Amino acid sequence: MFAALVARAAAAGVGIERIVHRTDKAVVATGRQDGRPVVAKLLLSDDPYWVGRRQHELRMYELFADHPPPVEVAQALWCDNHLTVLTQLPGQRLHDQRHLTHDVSVPVARLVLDTLDTLAGWMPAPALPEPVDYHGRIDAEHAAALLDDADQHTLHTLVEQLGPARIVAHGDPLPTNLLLDGERCALVDWEHAGSYLPGYDLALPQTVGAAASPTLAVTITDRVHVAGITTAYHVNLLLLACREIRIHTRLPAADLPSSRLAYLRQLLQRSRRDIRALTTR
Repeated sequence: MFAALVARAAAAGVGIERIVHRTDKAVVATGRQDGRPVVAKLLLSDDPYWVGRRQHELRMYELFADHPPPVEVAQALWCDNHLTVLTQLPGQRLHDQRHLTHDVSVPVARLVLDTLDTLAGWMPAPALPEPVDYHGRIDAEHAAALLDDADQHTLHTLVEQLGPARIVAHGDPLPTNLLLDGERCALVDWEHAGSYLPGYDLALPQTVGAAASPTLAVTITDRVHVAGITTAYHVNLLLLACREIRIHTRLPAADLPSSRLAYLRQLLQRSRRDIRALTTR
């Protein structure tokens, strides 16, 4: 893997220094190109889904160049079929794992959510695509037995009531995709950026962060209330809880913290109750 990355990066004039993140789908490293710090991302998978997501991310960087978003983003410098070279943004990841394992301070929680709120106000033209087919996702989670018939009916009803309005969202604001540098927060990895129901970028940090960070959880809840997006947020939260359970049930037991799946199942049950309560008010 490292040798392949070094060889491809050399073709772009990049000298690799160290690997900073890797998954079964991609490896990310820092290096230098013409003396400046850069990030090199190598796609390892030939799965059409991930190839498509990478192509979408490259289109996002083209859009950033023409219509800069109101948040700090990297610039694409070079790409081939698998390698992308980007400017290196300052800062450290909020956490180096998908799920937080510690609480965060109030200022950090506010900084992260302020950044996501700022992005939500961006209105690029044309509008970004919609990565989530909400009705299709509801039916898929029902087919996976994570939602029962009542959940399925309620969610379809709420999505219809919410209508077609969508807002810009990063789509994957995991701790690993949030770079903190003092009072600045930057977002990386734009494969899932698009137009979503309001609250998607709040529901995902709640899903992967609330168990370890009550401060973040309370701050998110307050934002949802102030923004008046309770219904859309809870629709997103329930569907994301389902997705996270599916992701974790596919992991080898040795890679899964013993309490993680139990927490996610509790989150799923709470989210199901919250959704039903919305229709009985």
